[in-house]
Amino acid sequence: MSGKEYRICASDTPSLLASEVTELLSQGWELYGPPFANSDSPICQAMVKASTNGHAVTRTAPAPAPKKAPSQRVQPPRPTRPAVAATRRNVATFLAVALGGALLGDALVFRSGFYTQYLEPLSSTGTYERMFYAEANRRPSGKKEVLVMGNSRVAEGFSAKIANDSKQDGYWFLNCSVPATGARAFYYFLRDVDPHRDRYAAIAIPLDDYDDPDSIEDPADEVSEMWLVIGRLRIADILPYTWSFHSWNSRFDVFFGTTLKGLAYQRDFQDFIEHAAARLKSARDYRQYGSDWLYAYGGNERSLAGISVDRANHQATFPPGMPQDLQDDLRRQIFLEPPQHGWTRAFEIRWLGALADLYRGSKTRIILYQLPRNAAPRPTPLAHGTSTSVNELGKRSEVTVVDRTVFEALEKPELFFDYIHLNSAGRQLFSPLLAETVKARLR
Repeated sequence: MSGKEYRICASDTPSLLASEVTELLSQGWELYGPPFANSDSPICQAMVKASTNGHAVTRTAPAPAPKKAPSQRVQPPRPTRPAVAATRRNVATFLAVALGGALLGDALVFRSGFYTQYLEPLSSTGTYERMFYAEANRRPSGKKEVLVMGNSRVAEGFSAKIANDSKQDGYWFLNCSVPATGARAFYYFLRDVDPHRDRYAAIAIPLDDYDDPDSIEDPADEVSEMWLVIGRLRIADILPYTWSFHSWNSRFDVFFGTTLKGLAYQRDFQDFIEHAAARLKSARDYRQYGSDWLYAYGGNERSLAGISVDRANHQATFPPGMPQDLQDDLRRQIFLEPPQHGWTRAFEIRWLGALADLYRGSKTRIILYQLPRNAAPRPTPLAHGTSTSVNELGKRSEVTVVDRTVFEALEKPELFFDYIHLNSAGRQLFSPLLAETVKARLR
């Protein structure tokens, strides 16, 4: 049967078998043997073979079923958004929404006080806020507390530890001095740290010089102060604080910095993002131990001993071995004579007066005193006002003015490590003297 094709037809009835075989025969197949039926089975069978007359039987393979194309979800055409006309009203609405979003984000992160916990502890803003946090969250000592405010001159010159250790008589001194601060920064610190105006028996406020000499710049126009107090400024403070600056350039910078605090925190925030782990650790360490470190600080050991000044001949002599750049800086400070405009007097009256107003009617005394001025003070004042700031402030019932001569004995080069900052030896003398001076005004 090799080389030939055969096919078996089967059916359960002879009539159906015959019909199928007849159909195949019409296609050219030949019957191969007679059909047969099995008596034991109802099935009838027959075999056919391909024709041998030379004509091949064509067997067509069934066509493959067409593949169904994968079903795709037809997206309806997106409707064309109508163009919005750039009218004044639409532009104003857009700007209002954008500004509102910026203000909301700024308020949540920077105005809520959340971010101040993570400021760089040694930055100007971080130092001010760290000092504020420590004092605001300090437990009461149970004694008559005296808060000593000031800038770096008091931070270096006054030791609360020395003052408290010198005599145990029911008083407790606290040094909340922050470098680069002045009367305006004192005001915002005290406003928030003592909201009920009843924490302190006295607040000691220093003045650099009772004669109110001006420096090169107007103290009311120092924009850098904004970075110190930014964490204390509320929305209601934006306009009055901005208006307290004199130049329009300063007012412009301050207005935007206090409205969107993120602008003031920009550099600090960028540094935080880049060094988050280190920042979190330093912020935590300073909050936990910073107050103890400051309390134990002993001062700077350097000394200007050996300096002599001849103001009549405009000459200064320095000890051997002093670096030339330090000599040049000291000479510049010693003989500096900036023009006098009355800036300092107006600034002190404005902001120390506002501070005194906070405690009007309270039991807290505001005690003003003149710091040891510098290592080589002028024999005659630069400013010659008919009425100084202490003359005006001393008229208030809540203010006590210490005599200017109390600390003049400390104005010696050997007690300073630079022109205006007391060294550790000066700190040892100034701290108990200030404590006794304040207590004498409270008895």
